[in-house]
Amino acid sequence: MNQNKENLIKLLKFIQEISEVPENDWFKIELLKTIDSTAKKPSENSNLLEIKRETEKISKYLAINPECSINYNYIKHNLLKTRLELDNLRMENVRYNMDEKDEMKRIYDFSINAFYQIENLINYYFFEIYPNINDLLSHLENVKESTFRRNNKERSVGDIRIAVKIFCFTKVNYNQEEMLESINIENLNKIRNEGLHRCSIIKKHSTEETKYLHKFLQVATFDSVHSLVNSLNHKIKTLLENKTLIPPPKPATIDDLVNKYKK
Repeated sequence: MNQNKENLIKLLKFIQEISEVPENDWFKIELLKTIDSTAKKPSENSNLLEIKRETEKISKYLAINPECSINYNYIKHNLLKTRLELDNLRMENVRYNMDEKDEMKRIYDFSINAFYQIENLINYYFFEIYPNINDLLSHLENVKESTFRRNNKERSVGDIRIAVKIFCFTKVNYNQEEMLESINIENLNKIRNEGLHRCSIIKKHSTEETKYLHKFLQVATFDSVHSLVNSLNHKIKTLLENKTLIPPPKPATIDDLVNKYKK
């Protein structure tokens, strides 16, 4: 009996070591699902209360509450850094929440918290590159294919629609091979705008208007959504480390305007 207990303790330590490896997150999830399933279907000789207690012990032992999965240490603004880290923790807690059985809701909640990080990262990038709001507005107006036009109510980067900032950021900073990534960043914004109920419908039924979001929802996973945030974070960190202020376009001269309307 004592020998069996010692072996089980060794097994538990081995499980802990496996679970601490980031690549083995799937193992923790599957283990908890198995334990949860056992607790719901106890055999005639099992004590349900005891099984639940053991489940709680193992959950605590495996340290299910995660740490930040993305490094935001390069962010100079402490309040923004804290917000990013909190949204990241909320996102990761959705991944490990075994109480929520609706997988669509889980991926929706995960995506929402992912998008909050994306929005703050893009705002931070534009704030750092264009500290003068008029320079930023000029840049957004002159990005190729941009339809943005200022309305003179913009006082800060936060006053500009996020869809505009996503479009201009990806248009300038993503190459052809990264186009799918830029589309999926836009899809996360659409998920936030559509809401859970609409996303559930879009996942099942595609229209011409929702075909990209439909495809994204069909294949989205926790890892794929996390990868979008992590990749954007790495890109922004690199851009800011190598930042050179992009001069705003020169105001058009009368000759420019005349030539434009001659064409």
